[in-house]
Amino acid sequence: MEVIASVDGNGKVLSISQNSFEAWKLSADELVGRSIFDILYPEDMMSAQQALLSATFMKQPTQFECRVVRRDSIVVPMYWTAQWSDMDNAMLMVAQDHIKPKSGDDPYKEARETMRFLMESIPMGLFLASVDGKIDFANKFLENLMETGALGLSERLIRTVFPMDVRVGASGDSAFAAYIDKKTQMRVLTAKEREIPIEFSLKRVNIGGLPMYLGTVINTTERFELQRMRQKFIDSVQVQLKAPLAAIMMHIELTLEGVHGNLNEQGKRRAETILKDIHEMLAAIESILEVNKLQSGTFALDVAPNNIMALLQQALMAMLYEIREKELVLEINGPELAVMVDEEKLMTVVMTLFANAVRFSPQGSKVRVQVIDVGNKARVEIIDRGPGMTEDQKDALFDPLRQPTVTGEGGAGTILAARQIVEKHGGNMGVISHQGAGSNFWFELPKAPD
Repeated sequence: MEVIASVDGNGKVLSISQNSFEAWKLSADELVGRSIFDILYPEDMMSAQQALLSATFMKQPTQFECRVVRRDSIVVPMYWTAQWSDMDNAMLMVAQDHIKPKSGDDPYKEARETMRFLMESIPMGLFLASVDGKIDFANKFLENLMETGALGLSERLIRTVFPMDVRVGASGDSAFAAYIDKKTQMRVLTAKEREIPIEFSLKRVNIGGLPMYLGTVINTTERFELQRMRQKFIDSVQVQLKAPLAAIMMHIELTLEGVHGNLNEQGKRRAETILKDIHEMLAAIESILEVNKLQSGTFALDVAPNNIMALLQQALMAMLYEIREKELVLEINGPELAVMVDEEKLMTVVMTLFANAVRFSPQGSKVRVQVIDVGNKARVEIIDRGPGMTEDQKDALFDPLRQPTVTGEGGAGTILAARQIVEKHGGNMGVISHQGAGSNFWFELPKAPD
């Protein structure tokens, strides 16, 4: 009997086959969410942990013996195979009745059958191939994707199925080096002559002592469509929002300067409020465009040594109107450190974080800015006394598919753009926040060489 399961990096069971009850008197519902180590025989637990660590770091199937304690306290010997999956971020495991292979058995056959069970349980295209490039086994998911029907993919050369740049007659790493441990985008024809975009990669594996390749094939049709829709949205933002808003802003600025006649005090205040709102909208739009550049690879940096304290003070001066309007107390401390940054891009980051702190700070409260020397990096902390954030809001803050609710801190998309700019500089960014206790947005950047 074989029980198939997947567990996370801490050993928590994510899924398990229904026959677990027949094997161990424990149903799948009872096991999901529990630690796999809860059911292992105590004396075998250390060897099991070592085997799972080995499977995680070696990225190859690992086999080990470990007894299981059933619900009725009967101890049953089991023979386990574990394989870590980066795609699923989980350990895939097969537990078999403990029957040792006979001396005459083929170790490759045993390992191949175990690998086949693992591959069939993963909802993505997978295949095993020999070093000469011949497909030994392909899971049903891949065969369905390639629409092969009963013909399957076994015994076919990889290069005849996928459009690879491989010299005829070449084999092994010399033939497939361009695809090993790399993700390659390509378009393939299915057996029904339908063209689909895929992401293709190869990985070296050892199956029963035999070197082989594990191929991964992911259908990227949905990803391509999402990218197309995103670009269409970005183009419409550029044409239909950014340009008209910039024109309106210029018209209001001219009005405030008296070009179109004089405004009374109430009219000036309203015009200044509208101008401030347009500035914020344009900043949000610019952040969306910056994120798009970062993700599309068209984002370039012009780095040079810059005094981080001077940049912070410059940004604060640009925010003086908003700071005075809310009667905030500003405190800035720390050493004058030189950092390797693109001045314009870093100003975008700093202005984003300052605007966030000012926006969410209560009237008359304090905003503290701290520069800290942390070895080869400079750390900047911007601390406010705003509403703070829940754990879920913090998780959503840097997730492009989610947005924090309006009750928490963080501008929609602008904080994400700021973080990506910092990471492009080789730095990192995060937030320390508790609901009702304010937020500390921080980032670290490489210091300039002495």
